[in-house]
Amino acid sequence: MGDIERQVPAGLIEQWAVHLRRQRSRAADTIWLLDNGFTIHDGRNGVPTEEATARVRAEQQAVVTEVTALLDQYDAINLRGSQLEPDAR
Repeated sequence: MGDIERQVPAGLIEQWAVHLRRQRSRAADTIWLLDNGFTIHDGRNGVPTEEATARVRAEQQAVVTEVTALLDQYDAINLRGSQLEPDAR
């Protein structure tokens, strides 16, 4: 299947980037909490049934890794674009 060119408003892309940065920040905060002694348990009716800390930490680390890669691409495109365009000041 070929690539389809679509016009996406710059404001919408900026909102996505802000959302991704917030998501990465929340995941990093969760990792910090887990690394500093907080635990997470799956449970039922307030009774822990299974330790879930390691699984949740791995999921949050994946979020940080994936979002960082996306934001690196976003920044590379924006930096390249700003270098190609003449200074508008």
